[in-house]
Amino acid sequence: MSAFEANQLAEFSRAVRESTLKRLRRVPAGKENWRIAEETMSFADVAQHLCDADLWLFEKLQNASLPPLRGAAHRAITTDRSDYLAILGELAQTGRRRAALLEGMTADRLSEKLFDHRFGGPVTVWWIIVRGNLDHEIHHRGQIAAFLRIVERDGPA
Repeated sequence: MSAFEANQLAEFSRAVRESTLKRLRRVPAGKENWRIAEETMSFADVAQHLCDADLWLFEKLQNASLPPLRGAAHRAITTDRSDYLAILGELAQTGRRRAALLEGMTADRLSEKLFDHRFGGPVTVWWIIVRGNLDHEIHHRGQIAAFLRIVERDGPA
Protein backbone atom coordinates (compact mmCIF):
# COMPACT_ATOMS: atom_id res chain seq x y z
CA MET A 1 0.00 0.00 0.00
CA SER A 2 1.42 3.35 -1.01
CA ALA A 3 1.23 6.61 0.93
CA PHE A 4 -1.52 7.64 -1.49
CA GLU A 5 -3.52 4.52 -0.64
CA ALA A 6 -3.03 5.06 3.11
CA ASN A 7 -4.31 8.61 2.66
CA GLN A 8 -7.32 7.29 0.73
CA LEU A 9 -8.07 4.83 3.54
CA ALA A 10 -7.83 7.68 6.07
CA GLU A 11 -10.16 9.79 3.94
CA PHE A 12 -12.65 6.92 3.76
CA SER A 13 -12.43 6.61 7.56
CA ARG A 14 -13.25 10.32 7.92
CA ALA A 15 -16.22 10.00 5.55
CA VAL A 16 -17.59 6.98 7.42
CA ARG A 17 -17.33 8.77 10.76
CA GLU A 18 -18.89 12.00 9.52
CA SER A 19 -21.79 10.07 8.02
CA THR A 20 -22.29 8.25 11.33
CA LEU A 21 -22.14 11.49 13.32
CA LYS A 22 -24.59 13.16 10.92
CA ARG A 23 -27.17 10.49 11.74
CA LEU A 24 -26.48 10.47 15.47
CA ARG A 25 -26.90 14.27 15.59
CA ARG A 26 -30.40 13.82 14.11
CA VAL A 27 -31.55 11.87 17.17
CA PRO A 28 -34.29 14.02 18.73
CA ALA A 29 -33.68 15.38 22.22
CA GLY A 30 -35.17 12.97 24.71
CA LYS A 31 -34.68 9.95 22.42
CA GLU A 32 -30.97 9.36 23.12
CA ASN A 33 -31.80 6.27 25.24
CA TRP A 34 -34.54 4.98 22.92
CA ARG A 35 -34.15 1.36 21.91
CA ILE A 36 -36.29 -0.88 19.76
CA ALA A 37 -36.28 -3.61 22.45
CA GLU A 38 -35.03 -3.74 26.03
CA GLU A 39 -32.03 -5.97 25.21
CA THR A 40 -30.83 -3.86 22.25
CA MET A 41 -28.48 -0.89 22.20
CA SER A 42 -29.91 2.63 22.30
CA PHE A 43 -28.59 5.48 20.16
CA ALA A 44 -26.32 6.47 23.06
CA ASP A 45 -25.18 2.86 23.49
CA VAL A 46 -24.29 2.56 19.79
CA ALA A 47 -22.36 5.84 19.89
CA GLN A 48 -20.43 4.67 22.96
CA HIS A 49 -19.87 1.26 21.37
CA LEU A 50 -18.30 2.89 18.30
CA CYS A 51 -15.99 4.92 20.57
CA ASP A 52 -15.08 1.72 22.39
CA ALA A 53 -14.47 -0.04 19.04
CA ASP A 54 -11.99 2.66 18.05
CA LEU A 55 -10.21 2.41 21.40
CA TRP A 56 -10.18 -1.37 21.01
CA LEU A 57 -8.60 -1.01 17.55
CA PHE A 58 -5.84 1.23 18.90
CA GLU A 59 -5.12 -1.28 21.67
CA LYS A 60 -5.35 -4.32 19.33
CA LEU A 61 -2.62 -2.86 17.16
CA GLN A 62 -0.40 -2.73 20.24
CA ASN A 63 -1.57 -5.97 21.87
CA ALA A 64 -2.33 -8.72 19.36
CA SER A 65 -3.79 -11.02 22.04
CA LEU A 66 -6.57 -8.57 22.94
CA PRO A 67 -9.93 -10.40 23.00
CA PRO A 68 -12.86 -9.12 20.92
CA LEU A 69 -15.05 -6.26 22.08
CA ARG A 70 -18.79 -6.81 22.54
CA GLY A 71 -21.46 -4.15 22.39
CA ALA A 72 -23.88 -4.00 25.30
CA ALA A 73 -27.29 -2.53 25.94
CA HIS A 74 -27.49 0.00 28.79
CA ARG A 75 -23.77 0.81 28.60
CA ALA A 76 -24.27 4.53 28.01
CA ILE A 77 -27.38 5.84 29.69
CA THR A 78 -27.54 9.59 29.29
CA THR A 79 -29.39 11.79 31.74
CA ASP A 80 -29.63 14.81 29.45
CA ARG A 81 -28.66 16.02 25.98
CA SER A 82 -25.25 17.24 27.15
CA ASP A 83 -24.27 13.69 28.17
CA TYR A 84 -25.18 12.45 24.71
CA LEU A 85 -23.35 15.30 22.99
CA ALA A 86 -20.26 14.47 25.08
CA ILE A 87 -20.32 10.91 23.70
CA LEU A 88 -20.62 12.34 20.18
CA GLY A 89 -17.65 14.61 20.92
CA GLU A 90 -15.63 11.57 21.98
CA LEU A 91 -16.74 9.77 18.82
CA ALA A 92 -15.53 12.68 16.68
CA GLN A 93 -12.21 12.69 18.54
CA THR A 94 -11.60 8.95 18.17
CA GLY A 95 -12.49 9.30 14.48
CA ARG A 96 -9.79 11.95 14.04
CA ARG A 97 -7.34 9.73 15.88
CA ARG A 98 -8.25 6.74 13.71
CA ALA A 99 -7.78 8.73 10.49
CA ALA A 100 -4.39 10.02 11.67
CA LEU A 101 -3.34 6.45 12.51
CA LEU A 102 -4.34 5.27 9.04
CA GLU A 103 -2.43 8.10 7.34
CA GLY A 104 0.72 6.93 9.10
CA MET A 105 0.36 3.25 8.17
CA THR A 106 3.02 1.67 6.02
CA ALA A 107 2.50 -1.18 3.56
CA ASP A 108 4.48 -3.48 5.86
CA ARG A 109 2.32 -2.64 8.88
CA LEU A 110 -0.94 -3.04 6.96
CA SER A 111 0.12 -6.45 5.63
CA GLU A 112 1.26 -7.67 9.06
CA LYS A 113 -0.79 -10.63 10.36
CA LEU A 114 -2.47 -10.71 13.77
CA PHE A 115 -4.70 -13.36 15.29
CA ASP A 116 -8.29 -12.14 15.58
CA HIS A 117 -10.92 -14.30 17.28
CA ARG A 118 -13.71 -12.64 15.30
CA PHE A 119 -12.30 -14.04 12.08
CA GLY A 120 -11.10 -17.35 13.48
CA GLY A 121 -7.41 -16.94 12.84
CA PRO A 122 -4.68 -14.63 11.60
CA VAL A 123 -5.70 -11.74 9.36
CA THR A 124 -3.89 -8.66 8.15
CA VAL A 125 -3.92 -5.37 10.02
CA TRP A 126 -5.64 -3.98 6.91
CA TRP A 127 -8.44 -6.56 7.38
CA ILE A 128 -8.82 -5.69 11.07
CA ILE A 129 -9.14 -2.00 10.16
CA VAL A 130 -11.39 -2.31 7.12
CA ARG A 131 -13.55 -5.30 8.01
CA GLY A 132 -13.29 -5.23 11.78
CA ASN A 133 -13.66 -1.49 12.37
CA LEU A 134 -14.84 0.49 9.35
CA ASP A 135 -17.33 -2.09 8.06
CA HIS A 136 -18.49 -2.64 11.65
CA GLU A 137 -19.25 1.07 11.94
CA ILE A 138 -21.09 1.05 8.62
CA HIS A 139 -23.24 -1.83 9.94
CA HIS A 140 -24.18 0.22 13.01
CA ARG A 141 -24.82 3.30 10.86
CA GLY A 142 -27.50 1.30 9.04
CA GLN A 143 -28.99 0.34 12.39
CA ILE A 144 -29.01 4.01 13.44
CA ALA A 145 -30.70 5.05 10.19
CA ALA A 146 -33.42 2.38 10.55
CA PHE A 147 -34.10 3.36 14.16
CA LEU A 148 -34.19 7.05 13.24
CA ARG A 149 -36.97 6.36 10.76
CA ILE A 150 -39.00 4.86 13.59
CA VAL A 151 -38.44 7.67 16.10
CA GLU A 152 -38.89 10.42 13.54
CA ARG A 153 -42.14 8.80 12.35
CA ASP A 154 -43.45 8.51 15.92
CA GLY A 155 -42.82 12.17 16.71
CA PRO A 156 -41.68 13.97 19.90
CA ALA A 157 -40.75 12.19 23.11
